[in-house]
Amino acid sequence: MDELLNEEIFDTLDDARRKLALWRYDYNNVRPHSSLGNQTPAEARRALEQFEGSAHDALAQTDDEEYETQTRKLSL
Repeated sequence: MDELLNEEIFDTLDDARRKLALWRYDYNNVRPHSSLGNQTPAEARRALEQFEGSAHDALAQTDDEEYETQTRKLSL
């Protein structure tokens, strides 16, 4: 998150919310993380759930359909 805060200028509170939501979506669903075997947190969560049956709150939760919809709207 430091990279976002160091590189972005937020014009308004809504602008900050939009940029933070987009960054969070990218961080959890797009970028692979070396600490997770080059998987995204969402992929690692799904793998953990398959392995253990459930990984409630073990990794970032992004399966929320409303969250996905709001994030897509923000990126427009």
